[in-house]
Amino acid sequence: MVGRYIFALPSDEELQVFEEKINYSFANNALLREALQVPNGSNGDGNKKIALIGDIILDLVIVTSGYDKNKTRGEISKISQQRVSNVNLAKQGFVHGIDRFIVKNRSQFDIMPSVMATTMEAIVGAVYLDCKQQIQPCADVMTALGLSWPE
Repeated sequence: MVGRYIFALPSDEELQVFEEKINYSFANNALLREALQVPNGSNGDGNKKIALIGDIILDLVIVTSGYDKNKTRGEISKISQQRVSNVNLAKQGFVHGIDRFIVKNRSQFDIMPSVMATTMEAIVGAVYLDCKQQIQPCADVMTALGLSWPE
């Protein structure tokens, strides 16, 4: 895995394994590759811009789920804060082995929790853009990653 430290992109086979893990197949693999890129000197913001989209979608899906379940505003807010927190995003990313797909920069030996949280947001953002801005595929990926409304 030494190549991972010098900006090696995931192979098509690795991307296919990743897609099976999240239960979504990308039409545009460039979006997935962007979601898995941490920022470095050669790629500017890396996955941070697409993560902004994912952050909003994560919250929207959780809040909508709470609304659909006829939860109170307080319950929805509490669950949203828990599920969309960087701590939970990072935890679920490590639980699901997403760290092995992240393209690190040269100075990184480990994936820090903040990087994992941003990558999880970026994955959801990439799905949103790839599926022509539909919410249901994002909700399905969130379920696959343990980020949906708790049952």
